[in-house]
Amino acid sequence: MVRWFHRDLSGLDAETLLKGRGVHGSFLARPSRKNQGDFSLSVRVGDQVTHIRIQNSGDFYDLYGGEKFATLTELVEYYTQQQGVLQDRDGTIIHLKYPLNCSDPTSERWYHGHMSGGQAETLLQAPRSGSPTSRSCVRVDATQWVVRRPS
Repeated sequence: MVRWFHRDLSGLDAETLLKGRGVHGSFLARPSRKNQGDFSLSVRVGDQVTHIRIQNSGDFYDLYGGEKFATLTELVEYYTQQQGVLQDRDGTIIHLKYPLNCSDPTSERWYHGHMSGGQAETLLQAPRSGSPTSRSCVRVDATQWVVRRPS
């Protein structure tokens, strides 16, 4: 379960939350409302909040064309562990130290907010051993994908 991911939070709401409950180095991730399929990393830097676009190519996630990661979680874990690597456009070092946990984390096995529609289709069409059901379901952002398998 990824508690730092806030699936229904706008940039303005992220700023309010981080300024009200966070400290320098607090962060959260959320879906981008400007760029469908991408994400934003909102981080408290001093008294301000900066938003960093996480690009989702469908094959990998990256920031500014840098390191590439297979999952959103891998990207966040990398920048949390590699302090001093992440910088704002003006050169300010951005520290990801304290995840600001969501009060309603996504724990459902079928919710995959980090996947593109194409990735969801691939996942649902892959054969699954030992699966007694004839259909599978996965939710990507606000879209629910259902695949019915022949009996």
